[in-house]
Amino acid sequence: MSLNAFQVNEQIVQFSDMDRAYKVNDFVSVYQTPDTISAQEAWRRIQAGILEEVPYQGNPGMTNSDVAYWLVFQVYNSLTDNAQFYLELSYPQLDAVSLSEIHGESAKLLFATGDKFKFSQRSVDNRNFVFPISISSKEQKTFLLNADKRNSAVRFPLRLYSQSHFLETANREQIYLSVYYIFLAVLVISSLMVGLGLSNKVFVWYAVSVFCYGLWLFTWQGFSYQYITSNWPEFNRHFLPFCSQIAIMSLLIFVQSFFETKNTLPAFNRIMNGVLLLFVLGTVVWVIIPNTYVAFAPRLFALRYFCVGLILVFSVTAAIKYRKQGMNRSVIFAISYALFFITIVGKILDEYGLITEFNFVVDPILIGNLMQVTGLSVAMMIMLIKVLREKELLKTTNMELARSLEQTKREASEEPLVPKFEYLTLKSKAVINLADIEYISSDGGYCEFHIRNKEHPEIDRRSLTSLEADLPEYFVRIHRSTIINLNHARQVKSSAVVLTSGVKLVVSRTYKEALLEAAGKS
Repeated sequence: MSLNAFQVNEQIVQFSDMDRAYKVNDFVSVYQTPDTISAQEAWRRIQAGILEEVPYQGNPGMTNSDVAYWLVFQVYNSLTDNAQFYLELSYPQLDAVSLSEIHGESAKLLFATGDKFKFSQRSVDNRNFVFPISISSKEQKTFLLNADKRNSAVRFPLRLYSQSHFLETANREQIYLSVYYIFLAVLVISSLMVGLGLSNKVFVWYAVSVFCYGLWLFTWQGFSYQYITSNWPEFNRHFLPFCSQIAIMSLLIFVQSFFETKNTLPAFNRIMNGVLLLFVLGTVVWVIIPNTYVAFAPRLFALRYFCVGLILVFSVTAAIKYRKQGMNRSVIFAISYALFFITIVGKILDEYGLITEFNFVVDPILIGNLMQVTGLSVAMMIMLIKVLREKELLKTTNMELARSLEQTKREASEEPLVPKFEYLTLKSKAVINLADIEYISSDGGYCEFHIRNKEHPEIDRRSLTSLEADLPEYFVRIHRSTIINLNHARQVKSSAVVLTSGVKLVVSRTYKEALLEAAGKS
């Protein structure tokens, strides 16, 4: 295609409104080259007709990752004054991006950037690729933009702003995003503190999951390169897939913990442990040999998508299975993730031109993630309230038991318990002073009498049940295999009794009420 033929084509961005962002993708012609060439060579091939125009309907995404793309477009300044414009390519994961201005048969390189360059070399300090261009009043200019990233899908959503409108939009976006990421940070810290404070792993894994997804979004939007990895371009080129890996792994572990799938879906849970191991190995390989991993990544897309699909099926199945134990938890989880994935699909359809453009101030994926995190936070709050109520109930029970025991000890000091008989004769003819017995445990058909200041217990062949009927009232059964002497109890907790000798014995739920009643009577 010759220059003149191209200029006859009426694909021209008519810039006439300073407060409007123009979607340039509706006015471009797209070409591709398998090799990496200069802008001058690309323009020569376009003029000579060597490069054929790629079928293109204004969508800013291409699935073919083995070529470099060249976009040709024209801008006409309809304003009455000379103007400074900002051209924004809002897809920050491109290895190489360049913008050239066409003058007849030559292509003059204006800017060359991309993830393989240090962030400080960008023309404008922005997470996206932004190029300042000057066009005089009533002047028309032709530009050639190169977008190159191999072994990955490529998108190049282009918008043209006046300088003032771009700065206003960028500042407003910066405020919204700052509030958003501060919210995520507060949520991560608070969830982590609650999890560690209550020794509850669900809250800990929720904090990890929110952090990993936040890091993935932060990187996907280009902020990681702007603020974290700006001096390590080679590392940054592979950082997004790494964040994607850990986000998927954290989601899987959170779902396993959130829905207790080890108990509700044991077989499926074992399969997911295998999938988790596969992602862990992939992440380790990425860390050790990132270039090799990225080179083979396109061949593993099918396996990766299958595993992600399996995780989604697992999540839905777990939510359905758990509904009897907690319907609120299942419903909120399903709605939250449905909203998130709907916005992801919507964003992809928007970028590929299949639906009308999203009219949001910020990225719709952030809105979806915000709705997801908000929904899950509600579920976690409901869970927290339940846990705190259970702890308060246990605390109240423990206090009642402690008061009863204290009352028992006071009464015992004033009026010592007088047993019906002071001694117990075993079948072995051994005689034991009942007051010296701390506790009695059962081992099959034998009873072991643990006596104060005696290292080894006395053993008698009889059942604990038959023995219990012959003991005075200050001997109380606290477990199917244990009877204690209340006179030797130092501390009673909700689930255990500590004797004066320091021995700690478990109290089963079956006998907890009987222990409380006996302590109150004695």
